[in-house]
Amino acid sequence: MPPKRSTQWPPAYRITENARARKVILRIRPPGGLVITVPRGFDRRRLPEILEAHRLWIQATLAAVQEHSAQINPEQILPQTIHLAAVDETWAVTYELHPGVPSELSWNFHPKPHIRLRGDASRLPAVCKLLRTWLQQYGKRHLKPWVEQLSQQTKLPYKRVAIRCQKTRWGSYSSLGTLSLNAAVLFLPPRLARLVILHELCHGTCRLHDASFWQLLQKHQPDCRRLDAELRQNAHRFPRWYLFSFE
Repeated sequence: MPPKRSTQWPPAYRITENARARKVILRIRPPGGLVITVPRGFDRRRLPEILEAHRLWIQATLAAVQEHSAQINPEQILPQTIHLAAVDETWAVTYELHPGVPSELSWNFHPKPHIRLRGDASRLPAVCKLLRTWLQQYGKRHLKPWVEQLSQQTKLPYKRVAIRCQKTRWGSYSSLGTLSLNAAVLFLPPRLARLVILHELCHGTCRLHDASFWQLLQKHQPDCRRLDAELRQNAHRFPRWYLFSFE
């Protein structure tokens, strides 16, 4: 049976402007929001015509996403604890439920590492995104000094460090000397987190994954091949809340 379609038209939507966009892009974001990306200078009076042309797709997709969101149990997604293996820390997470209230996050170390989320926990993507933002900020506290320490030990240079949250990449090294790390590196055991940092530092000298790159990495991490294989096995072992924050 096809999903029931909403009778509200047009649906509520949010507009974002992107200077690099060449056309109007329609996306449905859980828990059931329409996001419209328009090129810079786009005549927004044309939107009703564009929405009408895609009406069937919009209504069917919104209904399917809303139905899927209604079946998700927040208790299966939201964590009670967050373990950061790279720094050997476990954070307790508690929730103060207030339906209809925008979610807020606070955290402290005393008496034990503790995150407190207050607000409407039923809005799972928003709550998970708050946790993701916390992870990114906390990653800056630990990962940036770690990069600096390893850079000094190995004499491998970099210009700046950026900590991001990504679904697939552990890190990257730009042509401008920016070393980027995924905050999810904190979920890895220390030996693998260290490998990721050394891997990206080596790219400051060797851009490609060629023989010279692996020779350089092996110089600073003799068992890098074995650890790299182990890292690949951990590539998709992210907590559900972390992955859900991208939906």
